[in-house]
Amino acid sequence: MNALAFIITRSLKNTVLEVFRKPAKLIVWIVVAAILVGLFIMSVFVRSAPEQTFAELIWLKGFIFALFSIFVIISVQKGLSRGDMIFSMSDVNLLFVSPVDSRHILFYGIVQMAKMSMLAGFFLLFQGNSICSNFNVGYGSVLIIFLGFILALSLMQIVSLLIYSHTNGRPGRKRFVQIFTALVFVPLSAVYCVALINSGDVLTAIEAALRSPALSWIPAAGWAAEGTISFIAGDFDTGALFYGLILLGAAGLIFYIMRSNPDYYEDVLVASETAFEKKRAISKGQVSLEAVSDRKIKVVKTGIGGIGASSLFFKHLRESFRSARFGLWGIQSLLLVAGAIIFSFAAKNTGIILLLQILMWFQVFLIGTARGMKELLCHYIFMMPESPFSKALWSNAETMLKIIVESAFIFIVAGLIIGESAVVILLCAAVYTLFSLLLIGINYLSMRFAGMDISAGFTLVLYMIVTVIVMLPGLAAAIFCGTAVGGQWGLALGLLILAVWELIAACLIFAASKGILPPSKSYICLS
Repeated sequence: MNALAFIITRSLKNTVLEVFRKPAKLIVWIVVAAILVGLFIMSVFVRSAPEQTFAELIWLKGFIFALFSIFVIISVQKGLSRGDMIFSMSDVNLLFVSPVDSRHILFYGIVQMAKMSMLAGFFLLFQGNSICSNFNVGYGSVLIIFLGFILALSLMQIVSLLIYSHTNGRPGRKRFVQIFTALVFVPLSAVYCVALINSGDVLTAIEAALRSPALSWIPAAGWAAEGTISFIAGDFDTGALFYGLILLGAAGLIFYIMRSNPDYYEDVLVASETAFEKKRAISKGQVSLEAVSDRKIKVVKTGIGGIGASSLFFKHLRESFRSARFGLWGIQSLLLVAGAIIFSFAAKNTGIILLLQILMWFQVFLIGTARGMKELLCHYIFMMPESPFSKALWSNAETMLKIIVESAFIFIVAGLIIGESAVVILLCAAVYTLFSLLLIGINYLSMRFAGMDISAGFTLVLYMIVTVIVMLPGLAAAIFCGTAVGGQWGLALGLLILAVWELIAACLIFAASKGILPPSKSYICLS
């Protein structure tokens, strides 16, 4: 146990020393701290009302529950497929063969898992000002949400391991877990349906469901949502009860795993090996997840069109239609659209701007998974005898086409639900689409200065900071002009200014990052 404690403390010490030894990282973390302090100050001094109402807390509870439920479903799905990654391959190679009690090693993995949960919820702190302004709470409430997120995600990672260890190779048990997961949400769905039949209003039915105990007692997501809202509202007894349920559930599952299966190494090995193999495949230029997975792919059509750089666009289209039944609309797109529509019903009073903000924040993290960005990890695009602009354009054409289709569908449906004007709907779609183009440019620019070997944690923080800095001039101009005009026309003017700024900034950033894709002077002939 002392050896594991030494690894944890030494790793933490080395991380801190590395920050101080590298001025660039030190500057980044200073900027991060300054931004968080600035957001805290803004949340304290810029408030729409002196204190929140219970109705506002109910909708905040719905937002928290929806966010936590997404991660609960993802964790269950991971458990049914390969389990969640608790250990890295270095842990597998060094700790699993060491003379250390397996129970202590599991506890070490859970500590590492909690650290990853903290990093995963870091985006909530940057979204703190939006949460404070829209739900009229203080920044301390954002920290409570952050704590609830860490607790809920840590619990679900343990559940994911338990699900995998008990369902691997057993289709019957997998079906039971799927049915049980769906049944957990049945009481909440019943409350919503009854309220909808009685009131005939979707918003009233959603509010009744959010107030119902059926939501509060849903494991993990419901416990965390109710506990978080209780602490924010000052009901510390109820908050301690539901947070205590999370801690008690996690402790009970850990005790069960230790007592029933001390030799759990095979259960956690699959997830670690899968993540390692994906990283190794990407380092060798194999960026297609379908190619490195064991899932059988039904090949309907073969061949690609286009000449030169345009062949990248048709190649990505072919890969999209092979990996998803609806082509451009994969699982990620369907979940994004469904979530946006559900949120539109729940946020009729807040307008379409809050939905735009949330989608833009999601896009900050999702844009890196696009095929155009993954193409930069492979050498073929660098060997094409085409101009840098042409290669950048065609390698991201499929991504931009997908985003245009998504944004048009999301904002047209959401605008009709909320009751926004056609001009505002069109401009929201333009802002979202051009913001995605800007993010692609920022990714290109970061690769020019950081190289191809990018540290995920450090670069993610730097990437978020650069995004905020680039957007600040456009946001400031949009808010100033929109507030000066006021009303719907002021909102439309602000969105127009923001869209124009995103286009200008994207063009400038692409011009600054053109060295990423230099024109190759060598021609390869295949015989």
